[in-house]
Amino acid sequence: MTWPILGSIFALSVIIVLLLLIMLFAKPAIWVKNKSKISTFYIIWFLSYSIFVIFFTGPQDIQIYPAQATSPYRLPWKSGIKRLVVQGNRSFTSHRDLHRYAWDFLMANETQILASRSGVAIEIRDDFDGIGLDSNFIILEHEDGQRSGYFHIQHKSSLIRLGDFVKQGQPIALSGMVGQTIFPHVHFAVFNKEDSASLPISFNDFPGGIPLAGHFYVSGNQGDLNQAKSP
Repeated sequence: MTWPILGSIFALSVIIVLLLLIMLFAKPAIWVKNKSKISTFYIIWFLSYSIFVIFFTGPQDIQIYPAQATSPYRLPWKSGIKRLVVQGNRSFTSHRDLHRYAWDFLMANETQILASRSGVAIEIRDDFDGIGLDSNFIILEHEDGQRSGYFHIQHKSSLIRLGDFVKQGQPIALSGMVGQTIFPHVHFAVFNKEDSASLPISFNDFPGGIPLAGHFYVSGNQGDLNQAKSP
């Protein structure tokens, strides 16, 4: 059984257990009528989930991440905007195995996603709509063979075409609530050329360079003309 499936089962178990606990302390009829009870349930669930994500996931060995000063990557949204990391590396719901070094950045629907690094568009999928096992994504291949992936993009929102050379900081698509998700965001990860593993990377546009779950980060992605040369 894969980690995404185990993570989904775990999250569902947390919801069920918390629901049962609430029901023990309030009669069903009262619980249904009283909105405050429902609000309490969601607050408890959110806090429990946040505790597990923030304290039991994340980077295990900082030494394997490339130095921030030499990193060619920048956060994939407009400069000056602050966004929350909902899930970071090694998170138990979906950031395991192939997506071990992925991040989920919270974004409202129809927010522009920017290229984190200059590269060529080698895969584009934006024909799926709604929630399900399928998803939409864009893959950019970079000059060293690394490939950055942007997932959960909105239906028919790609702003580039297959084969296009994309400059760092260029808008490539709009964020959405598509695929395996319960909130709108962009799932970002960098893969090796064989697409057999995600890679630990750092971003050069904020202090520390490695986003952590539960933290906010301000993008400095204004593009880089020195890197924006077509191969």
